[in-house]
Amino acid sequence: MNADLKWQPIILGVCLGMLFAVAGCSKTPTSTTTTGIQSPQPVEAVSVTGPLQPINPGGPIVEVTLKNRDTEPIVALTADLKLSRTFTFNFDVTSSNPLLADKTVSAKLTLIGIGFSDSLLYPLTITGMEQNGVTFTYTEQVQIVAPTQ
Repeated sequence: MNADLKWQPIILGVCLGMLFAVAGCSKTPTSTTTTGIQSPQPVEAVSVTGPLQPINPGGPIVEVTLKNRDTEPIVALTADLKLSRTFTFNFDVTSSNPLLADKTVSAKLTLIGIGFSDSLLYPLTITGMEQNGVTFTYTEQVQIVAPTQ
């Protein structure tokens, strides 16, 4: 066997090992409320918090806070939180009360008959319409975190 050829598998193995080692060192961005790489969507989930006071024996109270990341005002907005069933949060956003750029809006809902874990991610589907008539729907993975005392 040619001396140069016998080293090729070893060199290839070392290079692949280094490639996997470097890839394993990359850090995935995380947050306490949302996960994943930020997308160019007009609205983002700032927080999903619960259970809130007063404690309800029928189910926890959860608050969803969304932020308009776009320059266009938002005139319609809902968010569907999917646990073992889907809960729809309706936000007080209309053409006469739009969600302006860089502003937040919150909605609370009692999740009757449901529990959740603060260590799991849940899909939150955000649906809305901008003042210019453009509609949007997309899903973020969110974590429900306990309120700060």
